[in-house]
Amino acid sequence: ILADEPTGALDSRATAELLRLFREINDEGQTILMVTHSITAASHAKRVLFIKDGAVYHQLYRASMSTAAMYQKISDTLTLIATGGARK
Repeated sequence: ILADEPTGALDSRATAELLRLFREINDEGQTILMVTHSITAASHAKRVLFIKDGAVYHQLYRASMSTAAMYQKISDTLTLIATGGARK
């Protein structure tokens, strides 16, 4: 599934439902490629790629992190990227 900013025009309840459905579909083996600027949406992913100047600049893997921990890790990474760090 290719999802380009799928939560951009949704309210918080619809966003939560869509992300729940994506999780369910992904757990059944379907790959989902989601492009988003939403930390909330990205925090539900198993893997997050950060693109800068047209190239993969950094990536995170969820492993056993909770959604809240993943949210914080994404937020911290965006701060590092904005200040010139986090290249990996």
